[in-house]
Amino acid sequence: MTPPAELVLLAHGVGGRSDLPIPEWRAAWAAVVILALSFAALGWLWPKALLRNASEGRPLGIAVDRVARPLGVVAAVVGTILSTVVLSAGLLGPDTNESNIAPVTVYVVFWVGVPLLSALLGDIWRVFSPWEALGRLVEAPTRVLRPASGLVGAGWPALIPVGAFLWLELAYHDGARPRVLASAGIAYTVCLLALARRSGWYVARRSEGFGVLFGAVGAVSPLYRSDGRLRIRPPFSGLARLETPAPVVAILLMAIGGTAFDGFSRTRFWGDILTGRSGWEATMVNTVGLAWVVLLVGLAYHLACRVGGRVTGDQDPAERFGASLVPILLGYSVAHYFSLLLLEGQAFRSLLSDPYGLGWNLFGTLGDPIHWTLVSTTVVGWVQLVAVVVGHMAAVVVAHDRAVEAWSPAKAMRSQYPMLVVMVAYTMTALVLVAG
Repeated sequence: MTPPAELVLLAHGVGGRSDLPIPEWRAAWAAVVILALSFAALGWLWPKALLRNASEGRPLGIAVDRVARPLGVVAAVVGTILSTVVLSAGLLGPDTNESNIAPVTVYVVFWVGVPLLSALLGDIWRVFSPWEALGRLVEAPTRVLRPASGLVGAGWPALIPVGAFLWLELAYHDGARPRVLASAGIAYTVCLLALARRSGWYVARRSEGFGVLFGAVGAVSPLYRSDGRLRIRPPFSGLARLETPAPVVAILLMAIGGTAFDGFSRTRFWGDILTGRSGWEATMVNTVGLAWVVLLVGLAYHLACRVGGRVTGDQDPAERFGASLVPILLGYSVAHYFSLLLLEGQAFRSLLSDPYGLGWNLFGTLGDPIHWTLVSTTVVGWVQLVAVVVGHMAAVVVAHDRAVEAWSPAKAMRSQYPMLVVMVAYTMTALVLVAG
């Protein structure tokens, strides 16, 4: 039995759907006004840092230490088995998007579902990650490890897997092909485990770009574990304690830029550029476009930090305010991929019954149709609009809280003017791109 024809997976996000509930320019200007008013209100109502204390939260009275270890083992086994099935299916199963479980798992469940669940439940990827389990297994603690230094020790290699993933998703003309995804996943696993074997998993973990990215998003979660108990705190408050060294900032900016290019690639302007191009020619054009958008996003942020740093004399403003990028990334991800997760993500349930395309029906879900009317375009439009605006508002709050934690309210406000300009530009661009 083969999956129905409607199980068609897009290579990447849904991008411009043109279904915002109000015209895109009206939405963009309304968002700008909201951001400006929020920024002004912060100056009056938020004279000192509040998020760090709020991030302590309060205990829920649930002791998790007794069950944390066995549940962690179960989660690691599940994550490793699922990853093995996906990679082997990519190599051995049908080499088509419609009948292979690899594309929907990688581009929908992994890239979209994991960070959104992390924002709700915390850093769940560290529990389910097969690389976490295998890395600990191969690090050979009985022998002397070779300590990493330089770029590797600082964590810069973490940019490579995230950048390569974005290139496969958004630029490469055959990026959704199961054989390509499986080969890339196996190559990355081998390299990561080799580093763990040489320098230990602690060093290798800093080079595991997806773990770094998802861990940063997990700081948004209202749930976290401390002193053996589950605690609850205001959403986004955990960002007050998030450390963002330069490699983490670069990864966040790269992910934001990639999501922005996803929307940009669906505009009529970019469609005209790609007209008549295919194969490697289209890949080269998309690669240049992706790199250009990521560069613009990064330059805008670093320029704002540099200008604001002149007011305060801060030597590392980009790292100090890096946590404010997390809500922006989360807002962009929800806006671009919300409907992708709800709609095309349904294919995962069906393909899980027959991951190798052999006619199995392990869970009785093979052939289940996708309910394309699960959410209306109006609902999707409102989710997109609210996600972008709330994400940027949260970013402004986090940046302001970091500023008043270090300087007087007056100096903190002056230092944040350039950042507000960048937030406004990001917001307007995001809403226009979402609307296509």
